[in-house]
Amino acid sequence: MVPTNPYGHVNEDLSTVAIDARRKRRRRCLMSVAIVAGFVAAIIILFSVTAGRFRTPKFRVRSATFLTINVTNSTANPSFQIEMNTEFGIKNKNFRRFWYRSTTVDFYYREQKVGDGFVWNERVKVRDTRKFTVPVSLSSMNVTSSSELRSDLNAGVLPLRSRSRLTGKFKILFVFRKYKHVTMDCSMDLVIATRELRSISCR
Repeated sequence: MVPTNPYGHVNEDLSTVAIDARRKRRRRCLMSVAIVAGFVAAIIILFSVTAGRFRTPKFRVRSATFLTINVTNSTANPSFQIEMNTEFGIKNKNFRRFWYRSTTVDFYYREQKVGDGFVWNERVKVRDTRKFTVPVSLSSMNVTSSSELRSDLNAGVLPLRSRSRLTGKFKILFVFRKYKHVTMDCSMDLVIATRELRSISCR
């Protein structure tokens, strides 16, 4: 007579329980992976949908105070030499901070470059306008149209234009970056008698 194991059914039950436990762990693992993958996919979709909605910040000339204004309105050689502290503003309407790189602002008199100012890299807070002052020197040394310059000096008004290109970025979730290129193109009149900038218009 062959002896039988009275505990055989117990071993079979334990084996079945172990298999079921492994299956549950595998399902939980797959479910966790699916949840994480879905979360990452949702972030990517959200980023792709909202990234294009960033408003381009505004970069403009606001005003100026003048240290010196030296003009010569001779018939043969009209000229000007001007030192001014120019106030600029960068307006950020977005709900994220805007980090921008250093750049140069060029100033023109009737499409002829007469000076520039340097803007250091900084950031603009959420839905805020950062205002800062930059020293700018203007000189008619390279102006070739003496007749127009003489006429403008007689009228006491110098038409100026400022141009620049500012590159910056928004940070999203510490991983993504959205870059924006901001173009400045402002026209203005420098009134010599009152030493002020008037009719500032930017586009």
